[in-house]
Formats: sequence, structure tokens, C-alpha cells
Amino acid sequence: MRGNVPMCQCANVPISCAVKKVSKVIGARVHKFIGTLTHFRIGTLAHWRIGTLLIILLLTGCSTKKNTKGSRFYHAMTTRYNVYFNGNEAYKSGCKAIEKGNKDNYMEMLPLYPIGNKSTVGTGSGDFERAIEKSQKAIAVHSIKRKPPRKPGKRYTPEYKQWLARREFNPFLHNAWMLMGKAQFQKGDFPEAAATFSYIARLYAGQPKITANARIWLAQCYTQMGWYYDAEDVLQKVNNDSLPATLAPAYSRTYGHYLLGSQRYREAIPHLLTTIKNEKNKRQKSREYFLLGQLYQLLQDPAKAYQAYGKVIKLSPPYEMELNARIRQTECFSYGELSNPAQVKKATDKLYRMTRSDKNKEYLDQIHYALGNIYLSAKDTAQAIKEYHLGVEKSTRGGVEKGILQLTLGNLCWQMGRYAEAQTAYADATGLLDKTHPEYEELTRRSEVLDELVPFATAVELQDSLQHLASLDSAARMVVIDTLIARVIQKEEEEKRLAKEAERDAMREAVAAENAANAPQRPTTTQPTVPTGDNSWYFYNSQLVTQGKADFQRLWGRRKLEDNWRRRNKTVVSLDDFDPVNYDEPTAEGDSIGNGGTQDENISGDGESLQPAAPGSELAADTTAIDEKNPLFYLQQIPLTEEAMAASNEILSDGLFNMGMIYKDKLEDFPRAEHSFGRLIHDFPDFAQLDEAYYNLFLMLGRMERMADANLYKQQLIERFPDSKYAKTLSDPDFAYNAVYGKHLEDSLYADTYKKYQAGEYNRVVTNAELSAKKYPMGQHRPKFMFLHAVSALQRGDQKQFLSELKELVQQYPENEITDLAAHILKGVQEGRLLSEGSVSFGSIWSRRNADIASDSTRTAGMDSIPEFSAERNTPFVFVLAYEEGKVNENQLLYEVARYNFSSFMVKNFDLAFSHDRGIGRLVISSFANYDEAQYYQRQLYADPHMNERLSGMRAILISQANYELLNQFYSFDDYDTFYQRTFNPLPAGTDEDLPIDGSTLDEPLQNLPPVDENATEDEDEGEEIDDTGGSFYVY
Repeated sequence: MRGNVPMCQCANVPISCAVKKVSKVIGARVHKFIGTLTHFRIGTLAHWRIGTLLIILLLTGCSTKKNTKGSRFYHAMTTRYNVYFNGNEAYKSGCKAIEKGNKDNYMEMLPLYPIGNKSTVGTGSGDFERAIEKSQKAIAVHSIKRKPPRKPGKRYTPEYKQWLARREFNPFLHNAWMLMGKAQFQKGDFPEAAATFSYIARLYAGQPKITANARIWLAQCYTQMGWYYDAEDVLQKVNNDSLPATLAPAYSRTYGHYLLGSQRYREAIPHLLTTIKNEKNKRQKSREYFLLGQLYQLLQDPAKAYQAYGKVIKLSPPYEMELNARIRQTECFSYGELSNPAQVKKATDKLYRMTRSDKNKEYLDQIHYALGNIYLSAKDTAQAIKEYHLGVEKSTRGGVEKGILQLTLGNLCWQMGRYAEAQTAYADATGLLDKTHPEYEELTRRSEVLDELVPFATAVELQDSLQHLASLDSAARMVVIDTLIARVIQKEEEEKRLAKEAERDAMREAVAAENAANAPQRPTTTQPTVPTGDNSWYFYNSQLVTQGKADFQRLWGRRKLEDNWRRRNKTVVSLDDFDPVNYDEPTAEGDSIGNGGTQDENISGDGESLQPAAPGSELAADTTAIDEKNPLFYLQQIPLTEEAMAASNEILSDGLFNMGMIYKDKLEDFPRAEHSFGRLIHDFPDFAQLDEAYYNLFLMLGRMERMADANLYKQQLIERFPDSKYAKTLSDPDFAYNAVYGKHLEDSLYADTYKKYQAGEYNRVVTNAELSAKKYPMGQHRPKFMFLHAVSALQRGDQKQFLSELKELVQQYPENEITDLAAHILKGVQEGRLLSEGSVSFGSIWSRRNADIASDSTRTAGMDSIPEFSAERNTPFVFVLAYEEGKVNENQLLYEVARYNFSSFMVKNFDLAFSHDRGIGRLVISSFANYDEAQYYQRQLYADPHMNERLSGMRAILISQANYELLNQFYSFDDYDTFYQRTFNPLPAGTDEDLPIDGSTLDEPLQNLPPVDENATEDEDEGEEIDDTGGSFYVY
């Protein structure tokens, strides 16, 4: 091609030359036809018939079934100036709509193309649909696929052979194909566009320029879909071929797009610079410069980033882009870079002027964020924090901009050790930032740690203040209280002033809205709108929802969506619920679990230990009826009696200990941890866990390589608490060796102990458990050793010791996984169930029997023996999916199974129900008439690849309803497994045939289930885990 002029396909000259030649031929024919008509009398019918026949003959010469110079010229011209023209105009209109409607998020990296914004997808879709429709029409009407007739004497040169090998002879039609693919791309239908460009590359394989252009667009589609390997492969093919010079800019832009998607930012910059150089659209060039600045900023090159943002501003982009470019420039200043006060004043003056402009009202949070960045670069952290707080206060949008602001404030407060402020900022930021944000994982970790730390730190600060007030005389105390009351009054007055201002602003906006509504308006096209504003439903307003989430997290912390979400330990109710059991008399069946109305003062009514009181929490709850401007509000909180001071000291000591542990283990802020533990040792020598404080000081100072101080605390620990497990650990001559290899040694000891338990060598189990207590008192497997020791006592017939040790286990390790089983046993005993000596199997949840803790249930029911399973097949069956509680999302499981049933069985309806017992959750699918129906359903279910993967790890059970009742009452899952393998497996011949269920069958082909090893057992894992669930898919 020469410029945009299509080439004649046979002579390799511009179409304009061919037009002249063909026009001469057609002109001669027309001239001859007119000349003929002049010799006839036009008015006669015969003459009209002859003229009409000649016109028809002329037009049929341009049919797509013929491939001549004239037909090719006619269809190329008609395509270009008729159908294609209209489609191209629609495409241009759609691109303008995208440019106008695109809404970039300047707090995140901009996509190279506006269509990369999810919110932009769908803009201008009507125009693009029209462009696609016109392209398809052009292809359908004007495509010439018929080979041209062979000319006698024509030499078969390589060029001529190549031309004859083409699959499309309309020289302009490739533009219609490309238009269709580009319209599909801009519409956001990237798979469809990729298919179109891939077909174009095959259809025009003999025309390198068209093929290269199609492949470049194909690579763009692959990149947009995230198929980076395919994009690279396509671009490599284009590069290996001879790339036309006219396509070099498009290739560079597409390759840069691919590198950006692959996060190879440094390699993408040269291609982005080439793209900017060749960009004609001023607005798109501004976007590309902004993206360039973001890349330089990400690659720690602030000087070039600052320059790139400056070029954005020089291009006079839309105001929001210009504002964000200025704000980004403030992020390019390094800490201490603006040391000259004149520089700071110059940088801040313009921003302060912007805060006074009405058009910046909704951008005040970002402007104050920029001011904070400038002050931070000048090392004025106090003023920086003040500006960040002002930004939070004046934020009206509550979007990602506020999230970035809160994240920056939280990071600064974290570095300065102002953890209470950091916790508030992080709590807000987690609700405002997307999970894909690069700092989101670290943000979440810090927020969770501070949610744990701040209540203790706030309690310590409060008690210190109250005790200081208690130490003052009455006059000095009242001076402080009067000052606090004055602050309350001042705050109320400020709030009233702000409320009046907000009311005035609201009235002005209401008047303006009313005037706008009453003003004459031009008719506009009615389009569906999404409810927005203050009058919309709460959950339609994303800002209110986001703020609600942040408020919830600030009050409760980050909570998983589950029942009893306010409890820290959801395993059982409070430990005081387990009253001592009279082992000489049977426990009354059906006794409720209770403690006679008494309750530990440190245990809440829902069984959760109370956290230290934060300011305004528990204490404020007791005094909300008292006016904060009344001195009594403050006096009643001051510990003026011995009892109140003792309670205050208890909160202080507990807070200092927990602060020290969090500083040491989760924040690794060793100086603050040392201060907390040191103050605890000095001020509270009778604290119950003082030995643990000494031990942690020893470990921490050792990590800090301050061995002299560490050994001093070690010596004090051994002298003051010689019987402490921590003292014994440090006194062990093998302490250094155990510190290095102790974990591996404990793992080996536990594996051996579990094997001995399985083999019934209970004396050896007791010996190993006691050795564990001596050698590894704080080891990872300590709770499991305690459990095995307790179970061994039961096997020897000592029920009292068994229950006593289980209670101790629950008390010491309330969050450990083995505690769940121990708590269920304790709870079962309190409900009146009796333990069966010598018959307990705790190796797996699948081997647990209700009969183990209710061996008298048969006698209660008047039975002489436990009923046996029935082998009857022609009886109602159920299909059960069983899993360990807490390991499966039951809502998702229910949805998947219900969706599969609905799409696979047109007539049959199945009942779905959940049940839970003995730590096992079950989804029970019923309404099967017999075994064959249930077995057919199971085979079809697991033949579906998606369901097979989704149900991996669950136990699938075919069981009659009668046997299911026995399973619930007397038998374990392993018991039924043994019965099923003996009675129903191997399956009888003929079960591979399709079995209709009420006339409905699946559309998917039936596949065989994985073979079942009849000799395999569940516990083949060397017995290393007591609560092992198998972890694989079982078929009965």
C-alpha cells in the first residue's frame, strides 16, 4: 500500500490506475449503448425492453459469482463508500463515547487503553454493534471468493500464482474485517475479537501487511484477557516476519501493552515513550504521560516521575487528571528533600489556595493528602499528620482516595509507634482499598495485630491516668476535671457550629436543585439510572456501605462471617459450665449444663473472657446516663478505694503483659516489649505470669545479642520461680541443643507415642507424655500429648482423671484443634452421657461412635444388644456428603449441588438438608427409592468434572434411611464403611447401564469412578495426627 490507497491485486499498482482502466472499458460500453439508443425510437415498448436487457447484462457482470476487473472494482468501491463508510462512522462515534465516558482511577495504575477500565466496558456499545453489523453486511454482500478465469497466454509468475492462491479477491474487504474486530475489541468482547483477528490472519495469509496488522490486534486481545503467553507468542511471530514500517508504532504500542500486563514495567517504558511520541490524541497522550509517571514512581525514580506528571499538566488535561498529577508530584518528594522553608511555602501556597475554591470541594481530602506529603518531605511529621487528619475529616467520597490517605496516615503512625492512631487508620483503609492493592496483605496483617494490641494499650493508658488523678488532692483533681469539662463544652459548641454550616450548605444545595428542576430543559433521551444520593436505599450507596464496614471493624475488629461471631472461643461455653461430676452416682439424663447461677467474674455471659476495658467501652456503658459535664461522671471512675485500686492494678498488669507479648512476637518492637515487661516486673512482683515475662525477656534480649542482660533475667527467673516450667526449661543443660533441634525431636516423640497408643501400649504413652511435659513443656504437640495421656487414663478405667485432664487441656489451650474434641466429650458428660471404659477410639473423627459415650443407650431403649445394619437394597436410600466441621463452605456446597441437580434432572426433585454431629458436617440428599437410584446418582455426580473437583476431600456415603438412623445412634462412619465394603462392594454386573430416575437422565457421558482399594484403610498415615480426616475422596 501507499499511504491509505489500496493496491490493485493483479498489477501491484494503486487502485486509482485500475479505476482508470476499468472506467475506460465501462465508459466505452455505456457510450456504445447510448449510441445505440439514439438510433431507436425510445417511446416504443420494444426499445425499452432492449434497454432494460442491456442494463441487466451490465449489472450481472458485477456479480460476486464472477471475478473480473469490473466486478472487483465495483464491489471494492461499493464496500468503501457505502456499507463500510457507515460502519466506520459508527465506530468513530463509539470511540468518542468511550473517551468522553471513561472514568480513570488515578490512585491505581492506569490501563494503557480506556477500555481496560471495567467501568468503561459497554460505553458506546450501540455504535459498535452498528459497526459490527455493517461489517458483516459488507462481508456477506461483497465478498468475492471465486477464482478468476484463466487468461490464455498469461504467464504463471510467482506473483501471479500467489495472487491466484488468495481466498478473498475484493481488494477492500479486509478493511471491513478489521473494522469488525476492532469494534468487538472496543465493545469489550475480547474473546470474539480475538477469534475475528485470528481468522483474518488465516484468511489473508498471503498478504503480510494485513496479517501483521491482524496479529498485532490479536495480541492486544490476548493481553486484555490476561493470556500473556499467547500474546508473546503472537508478537514473536510478527517480529520474525518482515514487519512493515507503517505498522512499527502499532507494534511498539501493543508490545508495551503486553509488558505492562506482564508487570515487566522497566522493559515497558521505552515502548511507552514510543507510543507517546506517535500519539495524536491529546487526551490519550495525557493519560500515557500519567501512566509513565506512575511507572517511574513504582521503579523508585522520583525525578523522572515528577517530570512526567509535569508534562501531564502542560497538556491541559481534564481538571481531575491535572489535580491528580499535582498530587502525585507531591509523592515524588523524598523524606527531608524540601529542607528549605521557601521551597515548602512555594509548594504549599498553591495547594492552600485550592482548598478555598468551591470546585475543589469534593477533592479536599486529596489536597490535604498532598499537603501532608509536602510537610513529610520537610520532616515536619506533626504538621503532616495534622494535614492527613484534615483530609480524612473533609473527605466526602469515601472511596479509594480516602483509603490511600488512611493507609499513608496509618503507616506514618506505625513508624512513630502511635499504634492507637494507626489502628483507626488501618481499620478504615481495609474497608476502602481493594484486595488487589499491593499493600493490602501487609495492611490487613497490621490491622489485625493492632486490633489485638490497642484495647490493652488503651486500658493501660486509662488506668495510668485514673491512678494519677487518684494520687492528687481534691483541689488539684477538680482542676483537671474542670479542664476536661471545658473541653467537652468546647467540642459540643464546635459540633453545633459545624452542624449549622452543614444545614446551610444543604439548604443552598436544595434551592439550587429546585431551581434547576424548575428551569426549562431540553428533551433528552430517557435512560435507566441507578438510584444514588441520600434518598437511595442504604445498600445501593457504596459509600455508606463502605463507611458501615469501617465502623463495624473499628468497634469489633475483623470478624469472620459465622455464628457466634462475638465469641473468641466458639468451641464450648465457659469452662465453669463443667461442674465436678459425682462418679459414684449416675448423672441424671437430660441435666442441663450449668453452674448454679454462679459465674467467674472474668467470664462474660456468652462464655467469652472479657478484654480490658477501653475508654468509653464498659465503663462508659455504666455511666451513659450521667452528663459528661457533671464532675461525678469523672469522679466515679477514679479508683479512690483499695478495692477499686486493686481492680485497676489487675487491669494494668494484665495489659502490660499482653502488650509485651504482642510487641515481642507480632510487632517485633523489642524496645517497647522490654519496657512493658520491665515495668510489669518492677510494679507488679506478684503477677501470676511473671515467670513467663522473665522467660520472654531472656529470649528477646538474646535475639538482640544482649546476652549479659538476658542471663541476668534468666538467673532471676530460676531464683524466684524454681518450679516454673520456664525455669526448668532454661535450667536444662540441653537447652541450647533443644532450641535448635527440639522441634524435630518433639515430632519424633509424638509420632512414636501415637503408634504406642494405637498398639494399646498405654503405659508407654503415659511415659512419653510425661517426658514431653519435662523436655518440651511449650512444644507444638503439647496439647496432643495431654490428650493422649488423658485417654490412656480412661483406657485404664480412671474416668475421673480422664475428665480432669480434659478440662485442664481446654483451659490451657482453648484455641487448639484437639480442644474441640475434648470439649465435646466434657459437654456430653454434662448432658448425662456415660463413658464406656476401654472402648474409646479417638484416632479419627470418622471412627467416633455415640455409643462410646452413651453405652447405656440400648438399655435405656429396652434393647438387649445394638441393632445391626441391614443389607436390604429395595428400601429408601440417602446419599450423604460428609466432611469435617469448619472445613467446608456449606452455602457454596448447597448451591453447587442444587445447581447440578436442577441442570441434570428435569423431573426428579431431591431434598437437601444439613446436619452436624461429633465434629462431622453432612449434606443429606434424599428421595431415592432404592439403592440403585442412589448409586446411579452418585456415579453421575462424580462423572461431572466440576463436581468431582468441588467434592474432593469429602466422604460420599450410600446408605439406607434405616441404616442412617443406626449410624447416628450406635455406629461410626468407619463401622459403616466396613459393612458397606463387605455387603455392597464390589458392585454387581450391569450397574454401568444408565438407570433412569423418574424418566430423567444426565446429558453428560457416564464415566467410571476412581477404583477403590478394598484393602485400604483410612489410618495409613503412620498415625501422626489424632484428628486426621483422611484428606482424600472415599466411595463406599
